[in-house]
Amino acid sequence: MRFLPRASSAAAGVLLCAATLLAAQGREKTVVVSPEIRVTIGDGDEITLSARPLPGEGIDAFVRRLTDDPKTKKEILAGNGGLRRVRDGGFVRVPYRLLSDNYRKIAIGALFPADRAAAAGWEHRVAALTGKPESLWRVAEWLTGDGANYREIRQASTIPSLEIEQGQTILVPARLLTPAFREAVAAAAPEPPALEFSADEKGRYAIYRLRKGEALYSAVVVRFTGRLHAEDVNAKAAEIAERSGIENVHAIPVGFPIKIPIADLDPRFRLPDDPERIAEENARLEASQFANKVKTADLSGVTLVLDAGHGGRDTGAIVDGIEEAAYVYDIACRIERLIKAHTRARLIPTVGRDAPCSRSASEVIADSRSARVLTTPPYPIEDAAVGVNFRWYLANSVLKHARRDGSNEDRTVFLSLHADSLHPAVRGAMVYVPGEKFLNGSFGKAGQPYTSRREVKEAPSVSFSRREKIQAEGISRDFAERIVAAFRSAGLPLHAFDPIRGNVIRSGREWVPAILRYNRIPARVLVEICNLNNPEDRKLLRTRVYREKVAEALVNALVDFYGGSSSGRLATAGGLGSKR
Repeated sequence: MRFLPRASSAAAGVLLCAATLLAAQGREKTVVVSPEIRVTIGDGDEITLSARPLPGEGIDAFVRRLTDDPKTKKEILAGNGGLRRVRDGGFVRVPYRLLSDNYRKIAIGALFPADRAAAAGWEHRVAALTGKPESLWRVAEWLTGDGANYREIRQASTIPSLEIEQGQTILVPARLLTPAFREAVAAAAPEPPALEFSADEKGRYAIYRLRKGEALYSAVVVRFTGRLHAEDVNAKAAEIAERSGIENVHAIPVGFPIKIPIADLDPRFRLPDDPERIAEENARLEASQFANKVKTADLSGVTLVLDAGHGGRDTGAIVDGIEEAAYVYDIACRIERLIKAHTRARLIPTVGRDAPCSRSASEVIADSRSARVLTTPPYPIEDAAVGVNFRWYLANSVLKHARRDGSNEDRTVFLSLHADSLHPAVRGAMVYVPGEKFLNGSFGKAGQPYTSRREVKEAPSVSFSRREKIQAEGISRDFAERIVAAFRSAGLPLHAFDPIRGNVIRSGREWVPAILRYNRIPARVLVEICNLNNPEDRKLLRTRVYREKVAEALVNALVDFYGGSSSGRLATAGGLGSKR
């Protein structure tokens, strides 16, 4: 079996539209998520997920991946006609009740794309896929693990009778949900406002009616197009204003219909049958099959590769006297202190300075100009691009030695810290993960100063199989969701509309930062802790309390990622109102 290459953008539209159409076989409905995964719901609302084994994956490994429980092997084999071993390219059917919690979430997402995580719980939209509405008992069974919970769901949704109708929304309270659905609720962003759709002689567009207190820049361009950088936001705002007949962007009446060309819309906001939206949703579902399954309450055996961005001659952004490199190094030092004091994890920094991390939560912002990447031998950061390349070479070396030593790669995590410089209307933290479609090709460096470093000699170039790319996006997004949930729990500012992103958009180009793109550690994220161009974010970053809370939230996210209990999490520092 092999992973099939993803179709080109034009072909993908036709292919994925066809692939995600519900195919009827009697009263059975099937949704194709990818060449390797499809989900079926039968006449009695029984859900089955069919999957192809991964390359080299035997039946035992397949069962562990799909169900988390090797005891289900006998039943799965019997349900597949007495299957004795997996066949190359063949599908194996697994009943919903045997699936791991993560694969259950994939199945529900495939069959019911209108479902969503909300602040109060999981909202299920009744779809009647088999010709009749699914029962409350089934909904309770799917989302909570126990059909008897239908009574509480009925009460929470104020449903007057047991009869439910197609299109009705059912709320499943967060406390009843199984872990994967409950975690999605914890990381849920506010529901985006509805758009209207129309067309004119210039083509199709979406309409957003501006609300009181909203501005074209943040409420429209940042929210709906994904642009963040000042020059991109300003340019796109001017284009949209012209298309909408707006003469003064600072005096737009409440309720004014703003026209956003479909081509500029983030795929998430397009119509449900839009090929780009279908491709995005299916890719997200496919990646979500890879979530961290390693559990260790005290981070025993975990290796955290901690990267404080920039340093040396590369100061990063400098705004109002705040130097990005110095402040993210301060937060990295706080993380190092907390990890060593409260967990059993091993921490490997990518960067060292002449002034080492203090043993206490110091007020002093350490010097960052002496930074060097800790390769063998170390590299004094004289060139920003070279410094970044040595960081991912170092991370790849850490992973290589972990595998050689018999360690589990699932216990290795990469965390890179930065502070962004975006449009001033944007504020709060964002987390970048390696989007699968941006990890193509092979990359490596030759010549000096690269060839003199041990880490480069070990593996001069890097490339990824399709499975590795999908796994990296899925498990990294799992970690990113824990970070977002930890920031929300600590009351730390987050990007209002989309705090987790699979790529950067700038000057008409889309890419993944090199520190993530060429990094082989599966669980890898880049955290932009704030926007230096936003005055409120800058004010917070100057305070010791904020930097300590950020460090605590990131450590708590790591503990959560590995299944640590709430008793193992760190108490957060004092309120953000402090001026220290």
